[in-house]
Amino acid sequence: MWTANLSTKRQSGAAALCLAMVSITIAGCGFSLNQAAIIKMSAIEATGNNLRVTQTMQFKTEAPVIWSVNGIPGGNADIGTISGTGFYTAPAIVPLPNNQVTIGSSADIYPSSKGSYGVSVLNPIPIVTTITPGSFSEGNAQIVVNGSAFVYGAQILWNGQAVPTTYISGTQLVAVITENTPGTYPVTVVNPDPGSASSKSVNALVQPGQVVIQLQPSETSVRVNNTITITPTVTGSQDTALTWTVNGVAGGNTQIGTINAKGVYTAPAVVPNPNLVVVQATSVDNPNSVTIVNVQVLNPVPILLNASPSTVNIGSTSVVLTGGSFINGASVLENGSPIPTQFNSSTQLTATVDPTVAGPFDLQVLNPDPGASVSADVVEQVPGTPPAPLVLPQDASRFLMQATFGGSEADINHLSTIGYNAWFAEQFAIPNTLHEPYAERQIMLNNQPACAATDATCNQKLFLQTGGDPYFEQPFWSSALTGKDALRKRVQFALSELFVISSQDAIVGQMPRGVAGYYDMLGNDAFTNYRQLLQDVTLNPMMGIYLSILANDKGDANRDPDENYAREVMQLLTIGLNQLNPDGSTQVDGSGNPVPTYGLNDVVGMAKIFTGFSWNMNGNTSDQAWSGYGASYAGPGFGQDLLPLVPYPAHHSTDEKDFLGVTVPAGGSDPSGDLKIALDTLFNHPNTPIFVSKQLIQRLVTSNPSPAYLQRVAAVFKDNGQGVRGDMQAVITAILMDDEARNTNSPTFTSPNYGRVQEPLVRFAHMARAFTAESRSGAFDVGSTEDPAYGFAEMASRAPSIFNWFAPGYIPAGTTIEQAGLTAPEMEITDVTTVIGYLNSMQAALSGGYGNNNDLYMTLATETALANNPDALLDRVNLLLLAGNMSSTLRSQILAAVSAISVPAGGDANAINNALLARAQTAIFLTVASSEYTAQH
Repeated sequence: MWTANLSTKRQSGAAALCLAMVSITIAGCGFSLNQAAIIKMSAIEATGNNLRVTQTMQFKTEAPVIWSVNGIPGGNADIGTISGTGFYTAPAIVPLPNNQVTIGSSADIYPSSKGSYGVSVLNPIPIVTTITPGSFSEGNAQIVVNGSAFVYGAQILWNGQAVPTTYISGTQLVAVITENTPGTYPVTVVNPDPGSASSKSVNALVQPGQVVIQLQPSETSVRVNNTITITPTVTGSQDTALTWTVNGVAGGNTQIGTINAKGVYTAPAVVPNPNLVVVQATSVDNPNSVTIVNVQVLNPVPILLNASPSTVNIGSTSVVLTGGSFINGASVLENGSPIPTQFNSSTQLTATVDPTVAGPFDLQVLNPDPGASVSADVVEQVPGTPPAPLVLPQDASRFLMQATFGGSEADINHLSTIGYNAWFAEQFAIPNTLHEPYAERQIMLNNQPACAATDATCNQKLFLQTGGDPYFEQPFWSSALTGKDALRKRVQFALSELFVISSQDAIVGQMPRGVAGYYDMLGNDAFTNYRQLLQDVTLNPMMGIYLSILANDKGDANRDPDENYAREVMQLLTIGLNQLNPDGSTQVDGSGNPVPTYGLNDVVGMAKIFTGFSWNMNGNTSDQAWSGYGASYAGPGFGQDLLPLVPYPAHHSTDEKDFLGVTVPAGGSDPSGDLKIALDTLFNHPNTPIFVSKQLIQRLVTSNPSPAYLQRVAAVFKDNGQGVRGDMQAVITAILMDDEARNTNSPTFTSPNYGRVQEPLVRFAHMARAFTAESRSGAFDVGSTEDPAYGFAEMASRAPSIFNWFAPGYIPAGTTIEQAGLTAPEMEITDVTTVIGYLNSMQAALSGGYGNNNDLYMTLATETALANNPDALLDRVNLLLLAGNMSSTLRSQILAAVSAISVPAGGDANAINNALLARAQTAIFLTVASSEYTAQH
């Protein structure tokens, strides 16, 4: 045929010409095609209809064609591309709005011959390479899944279950996993439709969790047969189940106490030996996680109901005491002193009383340590005319309100019998009841395992960085309410309100053992000499921290020595702000202005004295010891928090020191010698006797002592009669035995200017001592009392500033007190809120109990026994709380309220006892709520 020798290009043109005449069969063109044949030329052939992103597929036709994707010749990146030979590459992302693309073909020689082929573009198959972290502890954990071919909407499957997944990129997904069971778990990724597909799995390891168990309380005590609840907090695992042991015995036993699955420990009926048991909680999920609580099991509080016979003659007589919770070793106290006692049973004792005079005497039962406690009292009578007491009971009661935290009937009877002089001699001889040993023991018990003696870092953290007010507050309340050294305890508390340190200070608050040691120092010095007290306070490390004596450097061209203690030791502890006359009045100059005792130059000179003292590190005087950084000295029974500061001569100012008319020449570097000169100067200053005497009188007797009273006490401060200045025993005796303190028949006593507002804490302590309050736990866990709405608006050794909770010169503005020119220090913490807080606290103590877990309580057994006779009940309450000075108006009001509580005539014994108890509680509460109780006379 003629076309056989044409070039390819010309053949193509000929074919085009023939196509223009498709309806005619032209043999001369070399073609003989019908319509079906023409269409078949561009028909597309392929191996499938689905293709994942970026994958390829080869398309074929019978004749050469022009290829397109969705009508676009060659396609593009969004829908995929196709080559001139029909090789299609799917796009990197599934095309929108749907995943369908159409491959088109158009024959070269018959352009009207077109072919099409539908392809679904699918998401890729994800690939997981790693998981970060590859292992984690049970509980919650965030994992990062790394790999490739992840698309938006991909889902992580944990052990076959979908978890909320965050898409980060095509190579990274994130999810938070919650898995509470250790083990190996498969992790896969599923890409969504179209073409949803799952990766191969990669394993993740879940290990046992870092379970942390915290137990509250972390250390405690409980009396026999009583229960405490140990509350656990478990973190690090969703499985919070615990197993409990006592001394290693699962669930405990009757000898050491038992504990149930809820953490309720029941003490045994008898104190075990030793009395410290260890309760341990172990995580079921991770048995390597354990925590312990040390529990001290204490003897019970004895309950004394009656003594028979109730009337005995002079001479030796056996008396049977009936009650409950007596233990073998219990002793009977006659007016506070032990007498021969025979233990019969837990409900009965026999004692030999030996009264020598007619009249009433007091019996109580004392259960011994551990957890020694005293019962309420019963009153025995010896017929006949009693001798005139050396001190009338009413006077004895009033004296004990001033000299102690308050007296019980036994205390009142004892003082009445032996007289003031013997009582003072007795009290001065009783050793100081210490607080520091208790604080140290509890800190060690509460922080297990114990530090090795050679582990300085552990001991430093234990004793110098372990906060907790209960370590001091518990022994404070125990000694205040039960201490035999009652006079010392009251003076000690008064001194703590003058020589103030506070656990509110961030550093002092981390050293409760040091706080207890400071308080013990005040108690030790309460009966020594004021000069010794001044020395010991100045060099105590707690005062050193609180008022910046510790590590007070000599200064340089850019920094002067700290003036804090220099100012306060003059203003608050020795000489006051203004010169005083012998009667305590302020000296004035010709213009009527007060004459100051010191000026700025005196402060500057005194500040240089108080340089060069720092931690006592057992001979270590390095720079690390000076600063306290990089060195420590602390352990059981010793430590820098307890030892007095020592001199570091290199840090002591060698400048000339001028103060109060005294000059210490320049050039010397003798910290101790300079300190002696300064403290001697303050101690011997003419202001000091009158200034200090007034402060102590305000704390113990009256807020506004007369000039004559001040002069008499100050004279004793100057000279105790034997040429000794500052004799604390003599000063205390003079304060408490002065006519203005003792004579209730004097015009001064009835003057509205006389007396003082009892601070709430003292009022509470007075009531608790009067009615023999006891501690359920034995720890006297009163807790925080500083909240004004739920406590006393004050707390021992936790004042907000060096000026205590209230200033000695406070005058309530806009009151008759101000108009009269008087002071009322305790009124500074008296307002509507604090009054309500006080009343709530007193009511709680009288009913269910006060403190943590209602720890402090009063049985009021004696008062309940008297409640059938309201007059007799009021006589007792009047004596114990108001020293017999209850006004007739108040008595009639309380008597009416008590009598209004009806007592069933018979029947239910519990109902009768509850009514009698309510009468006793009402009588006491209305008394302590009265202004006559609040204002001490």
